[in-house]
Amino acid sequence: MTLAYEFSYTFTQFGFLTTTIANTLFIYMTILHIQKITGTYKVMVLVFSLMGILFSAWELVARPFAHNYNKGLIYFSLNDWMNASHEFLQFAIILYASFYLVILAIIAVQFVFRYFTLCKPKWAKKFGGSGVILWISYTLLSGAIYGGSLYYFCHPDKFSDGYMREIIYDSYNLTITDIPRFLMIPYGADGSVRWNNLSFLLVGVMILSLQYIIIVYCGVRMHSILQKELQLQSVVNRRLQKQFFRALIVQTVVPTLLFVLPIAPFLIGPLIVPFIGIEMDFQTGWMYVILCLYPPIDTIAFMLIVQEYKKVAFNMFRPVLPKKIKVASEISTSTAGNFNFTK
Repeated sequence: MTLAYEFSYTFTQFGFLTTTIANTLFIYMTILHIQKITGTYKVMVLVFSLMGILFSAWELVARPFAHNYNKGLIYFSLNDWMNASHEFLQFAIILYASFYLVILAIIAVQFVFRYFTLCKPKWAKKFGGSGVILWISYTLLSGAIYGGSLYYFCHPDKFSDGYMREIIYDSYNLTITDIPRFLMIPYGADGSVRWNNLSFLLVGVMILSLQYIIIVYCGVRMHSILQKELQLQSVVNRRLQKQFFRALIVQTVVPTLLFVLPIAPFLIGPLIVPFIGIEMDFQTGWMYVILCLYPPIDTIAFMLIVQEYKKVAFNMFRPVLPKKIKVASEISTSTAGNFNFTK
């Protein structure tokens, strides 16, 4: 089991390294070389990229892991290198959980901004200036609601610790009271509902669903506008809007496939296991480990979709590129066209 832990931490370190390299390059290019991403949108992509670095760095500190056992779910920290206090590591895994909602909320804000840019430009302008404080506050509030509900509703108690004690010792050779943890066990020993734990699940589903409702609504509306109204605009502008729309879709789909869909059955599992008569015993913490791949995948995908990044990257690395790649890249950039991301 120790080898499994070491592998998971190595995987997390790899995620942090690739995120740091990809996002630092992205930030450098955006600030100093990219000319056609300006104004509010530039602030958004920079904030999003910085959040990816912080997310990956904090995972090294929090080392979140989870385990599903029948009607119980425990979310805990495997950090054993900091000698930090129990309370600090509890805060660390709460903050890590909040980070995901903050990132998803930023994506939702970008969808709203681009939707307004297409159909209500005056409203889009409100996202700049002091409006930056408002939409950043919204993203932080979304994360705080999720993290705060996890802390308040899933704090360990005598029953939850007793229910998970043996499986944690058998699976991880850890004493449950020695690890920073939060537990969700929606039913008591007599089958009664534990409303605190159930309340966390309800709050979590609502705040997560809100982001996806915003994304889906704005996404459908943007797609409709791209199919109809933009036909009257220039070819360059149509390509611009479609390009950005594809980037937003990728930003949404990747974390959904890497995290939301895989972990959803395990979050709901404790609710339905008692009624369907099956047993669960899974190390679901690997879902958090896999999620460390999201920031670099998202950044690299964005740079591949937005043509100007490809052109700038080619110019930056041109001296070290093989001759065949140089020729292919020159042909690609010469036919890409110029795109302008407006405020």
